Amino acid sequence: MGGTEGRDERSPDRSGATRSELSGSAWDVVQARDVTGGIHFHHADPALGPSPRQLPADVRGFVGRQTALDSLDDILARGAEGSQTVVISTIAGTAGVGKTSLATHWAHRVKDRFPDGQLHVNLRGYDAGPPVTADQALERFLRALGVAPGAIPDDPEDKAALYRSLLARRRMLIVLDNAAAVRQVRLLLPGTASCMVLVTSRDRLSGLVARDGAHRLDLDVLAEDEAVRLLRDSTRGHRGPDPEPELIQLARLCARLPLALRIAAERAAARPHMPLSELISDLQDESSLWIALSADEEDDGDAVHTVFAWSYRALGGEAARMFRLLGLHPGPDFSVHAAAALAGVSTVTARRLLDSLAGTHLISASAYDRFQFHDLLRAFAFEQAVNDETPEGREAAARRLCEWYLEAMAAAAEVHDAQYADDWHVHPARADLPGLPDVSDYERAMAWFTVETDNLVAVSRTAAEAGLHEVAWKLPALLRTPFLDRHPVQGWLPMADQALLAARRSEDLLGQAVTLLGMSIAHRQAHRVAEAVEHSRAALAAARQADDAWQTIAALVMLGHALRLGRRLDEALQSYEEALDIARRLRLRLWIVWGLIGRAEALLDTGAHSEARECVAATLRELHEGESPGARSECLWVEATIDRETGLLADADRHIGQALHMAYETRNVIYQGQCETELGRICLAAGRAEDGLAALQRAASIGRLLGDQAMEGTALDMTGLAYQALDRPQEAVQFHRLAVTEFRDLGDDWRVAGALENLAAALDRTGDPSTAASHRREAVGILQGYTDARARALCSAVTARLPAG
Repeated sequence: MGGTEGRDERSPDRSGATRSELSGSAWDVVQARDVTGGIHFHHADPALGPSPRQLPADVRGFVGRQTALDSLDDILARGAEGSQTVVISTIAGTAGVGKTSLATHWAHRVKDRFPDGQLHVNLRGYDAGPPVTADQALERFLRALGVAPGAIPDDPEDKAALYRSLLARRRMLIVLDNAAAVRQVRLLLPGTASCMVLVTSRDRLSGLVARDGAHRLDLDVLAEDEAVRLLRDSTRGHRGPDPEPELIQLARLCARLPLALRIAAERAAARPHMPLSELISDLQDESSLWIALSADEEDDGDAVHTVFAWSYRALGGEAARMFRLLGLHPGPDFSVHAAAALAGVSTVTARRLLDSLAGTHLISASAYDRFQFHDLLRAFAFEQAVNDETPEGREAAARRLCEWYLEAMAAAAEVHDAQYADDWHVHPARADLPGLPDVSDYERAMAWFTVETDNLVAVSRTAAEAGLHEVAWKLPALLRTPFLDRHPVQGWLPMADQALLAARRSEDLLGQAVTLLGMSIAHRQAHRVAEAVEHSRAALAAARQADDAWQTIAALVMLGHALRLGRRLDEALQSYEEALDIARRLRLRLWIVWGLIGRAEALLDTGAHSEARECVAATLRELHEGESPGARSECLWVEATIDRETGLLADADRHIGQALHMAYETRNVIYQGQCETELGRICLAAGRAEDGLAALQRAASIGRLLGDQAMEGTALDMTGLAYQALDRPQEAVQFHRLAVTEFRDLGDDWRVAGALENLAAALDRTGDPSTAASHRREAVGILQGYTDARARALCSAVTARLPAG
């Protein structure tokens, strides 16, 4: 079976089929056509799909803003009259004014008005690191809406079209927080007034107002009475009533900015017996110092920085160090364990220090044992790290963090695939680092990976920039398998590019071989045959130069897979044989197994049944009892296919049943889809078309889940054959046309030719022989480019069905 081939770019359906024509078909799907001409499948009733609830927690102790809340209520009430996009912006770019708090608080007030859920993304337009692009945000939203990673298009415009299609019949609230520019937002706007969008930004985003009809709501600082109320509410129960004039003075020193007010209030609450006048005097002294260093005494940002510095200097030494080092963390949030690694302290100490910082509002809790910065505070923390830490101290902190993430990812990868990390030579030596997260089983490991994905990507980039070459190539290598299970290929390949650069800069041939091999696998998964072959050959060259036999065998096997995908079967067999020669000489038994399986499948592709069966028998002799259920399942699939093609249908049924049981028991979704497809073929060969349809429905659903167009297209094509067997040729035509489209999109001429012949057979039965002949002529033209025995036999059979002359 050789792995998943993911989706590549979509193209229009040249055969003219539409799913809406397939009433009474094997499964309940609809086709949504958009302006790009792409074809996307999703549930017929969107209410049956996921209803994401992504809003962050409501703001505790929200104060004031009644006018702004009323304006938002009014916009919502008038939503049917026009645009439902609201830009919450500030005047003159004021930061810390409470845009996010207002948007979050109002969103919670009205969330019941949006029964299909809420989407939320922090676009990080003002963070020190790279902002979240519209393309990245679209990918997250599509996954939240139930689109399989492999089914997400590569092109941002195609992503946006699919996103609009999925939202067309939903009533959802979308919150786009911290946008720096219109380009981060425009592709994220739905195409229907049933959804509402809130955008927060320091910029006025005039383009959205002028071109997209957005409503702008300018947010100023709090009114004086609201600012005083926030101070009173935040300190109530912690200290006695403070004099009104002093509260007004403190509010003015904080420029009536909610972020600064909350920090000041927390410091006052923590010192219940200190007169407020003394705290004000401290803040005035800090303000004088800041103004002396500042170029613009009128800037509200001065007040924010003054309050930050005032609160920072009040921290104990340990907490202050933790705060500034957290400014070096490159990701959007951080766990207690990661913070411990960054600071080089125990997790117990880290938890205590983080709780202390959260208590002063210098960081905020984002989930259990996870914390995040306001972007202004992150920038301030980074400033303090530059000012108060030596370059050597910052480098040591970055190294500890990167090594901790590498170690944690290795632990998660081992759970995901027990042999993966050790076998691919990327498991790091155990470092003296704080405790790892609990990744003791598959669910925990994948939950950790899901939460940490953005951080892992950011740390990978940091390692490359910091010259930590080993981390820079090992981390993407460990990331590849779980990442590509959940994200499109194009999200991992940029990490691989920087990993390859790091390995080359350090002249690490092993790193180059591992990275190039991973790139080959990723391209093969995306059905990019030429790139897969190219990177396999480059990996092979690096492995040979490194004199690493293990990597050499791996590269030869993966090269065989890539060549077989392009139906260059003689070359594939040669590559497998070379891998087997080395593996047998070195007695690397598991690589003998995988080399034999690859050879068996290539022989099966040529139609050499006896040799393929001998290969399977040799593979099973190499396997110990209970070892490598994936390899055993694949052997059983090959046996079942040989049985079916040689007429041994009872044996085929037995073998595919065993393979399916193993695939489901081990939760190998790729094998499940391949085996369900073969079960469908066997049922059709045995005259059980209805049973075949059920299996093919499952196979198509799995293919769609994986984004595997080859699997989905094959299931569609076989479904057409099932409808022919049921004497329903019109429906068969439509399924075969869809299969042709899927295979054309992949650029898979071999499968196109087979689907065209099946389509021609269905058209013959509908009384359209001229169109059938046209498709057969195209199929013959394709098949003449192949030289293997199976292709020659198929070409002769199709040619014989062409009309004379």
